[in-house]
Amino acid sequence: MKQRIISIVCGLGLSVLAMQAERVMVISDPHVIAQSLLQPGTAADEMLASGRKMLDLSEPAWKALMDTALLYQPDLLLIPGDLTKDGEAISHDTVVASLARLQAAGIPTLVIPGNHDISNPAAYAYNGDQKIAVPTITDAQFDQLYAPYMGAMREPNSHCYVAEPLDGVTVLAIDGTHGDAGTGSLSDATLNWLLSQADAAQAKGNLIIAMCHWQILEHVDNMAELMSSSLLDTASYVAQQLAAHQVRFILTGHFHVNGATTKYFGNDSIVEVTTGAPVAYPCPYRWLDISADRSTVTVGTEEIRSLDTIADLQSYSRTWQEAHTWTMLPQMSRKAWTKVDKYVNVMKNSTSLATRIKGNTIAALLPTDDAARYDYFERNMGQAVVNLFMLHSDANEPDRPEKDDVKDAMYDGLSNMIVDVIGVESQGMRELVALMSGAAVDMMTVPVESMCEDLTEYTSNTPNRTDDLSLVLTLQAPRQQGTGIERPVEEWLNPQWYDIMGRQVREPVPGQVVIRKNHKQVNQ
Repeated sequence: MKQRIISIVCGLGLSVLAMQAERVMVISDPHVIAQSLLQPGTAADEMLASGRKMLDLSEPAWKALMDTALLYQPDLLLIPGDLTKDGEAISHDTVVASLARLQAAGIPTLVIPGNHDISNPAAYAYNGDQKIAVPTITDAQFDQLYAPYMGAMREPNSHCYVAEPLDGVTVLAIDGTHGDAGTGSLSDATLNWLLSQADAAQAKGNLIIAMCHWQILEHVDNMAELMSSSLLDTASYVAQQLAAHQVRFILTGHFHVNGATTKYFGNDSIVEVTTGAPVAYPCPYRWLDISADRSTVTVGTEEIRSLDTIADLQSYSRTWQEAHTWTMLPQMSRKAWTKVDKYVNVMKNSTSLATRIKGNTIAALLPTDDAARYDYFERNMGQAVVNLFMLHSDANEPDRPEKDDVKDAMYDGLSNMIVDVIGVESQGMRELVALMSGAAVDMMTVPVESMCEDLTEYTSNTPNRTDDLSLVLTLQAPRQQGTGIERPVEEWLNPQWYDIMGRQVREPVPGQVVIRKNHKQVNQ
């Protein structure tokens, strides 16, 4: 065994001499729609008004990012999905033409599809008052178009692949586009293939960067309470399996908001960095600086500051997003009222007669019409929800001065909605209002506090906060340049300590707070 370890280290020592620190650019969810498909008129206006994405700026923003890449010449560009608005064939042609320019300039690029990119029935051209269906691409056509931007080692039943675009760095591309109704999922066979590729990369001593369109970690506890989940199906299981196979770092998109979080599974951990969309405030992209010894990744965040037609894109995009976030409210209203209905039904079926009476009284007062329900929600909670989402879009929420006001407005809005619905004409009604208000605030406390405090596993003994915009991650032991070895390879690959930011610690210093076996302790 000793001889084997020395041989491995000698090999690593020789290979690291040829390595250098390298820079990776990350762009997620560009949602490019070719300008020719988006002509002025009521059809385009209605489409743009129906969501948060600044799709009329998608091609200019994309071209600005391509120009940035050509200017700074990253060693690699990674794009984790939703390359196009809705998979229009002509929009894919626009994207591929840009990537070919980068390839010609010596900038390698790797992509995976997102839920918008393949066989999408929502692909249209907008011209005047006409909304006209346009051709999309199939799975096979995606593979053909993007063959130069995907690894040659492919999983046969998906768009998953593995590539080694930089010496000592393996990219594990995880394709989840085969779920129903836009839900990302992995088959057991595909997951097992990915894990085997992770094992092979680990055996080589490579740093592994996984890339998936869907998030695999929950960035906000009970996320579905506030908004639709962006998680891959069986995400927690997938995350645990990846971590167990020493995949420590994954890039994701899909949610259009910058975020980073860490999940612990015993002695294993995985860090997920989600990159927001250039068509949504604050129009971000990321830089990853990979150390020469392949042990450390430094994550940075930048934004598109201007376009040819917009001098201050930050102010413009913030105003746009705040105005268009209201389009999310109907879905949030339905979720909120579903929770109310479930709570009242539990009361109505209680073994306590008094509780059943209260439940039936409340049920008789609740509106049943969707429009009326939304009216109550929008009137009392609309602006509070918009402000909460804007806070989340800014990222690193605890650093924002408005954080506490945003939280208070959410709780006040919930209580005000209950008062608005039930009324307080009598002592009995006041008691019901207090009961329902307390229950509503209790139901929303975890996701609201988790989001505003930027903490996951908020109610656990080991809540986690990971910097959303700038972080340094030591993901594995450095490749050694000598022939000696201070610690067995097994300990390099299975470190015992993590600091409070989720970074692996090889040698904790006395007094440092560390996490070991999922428990915090002070190193003696």
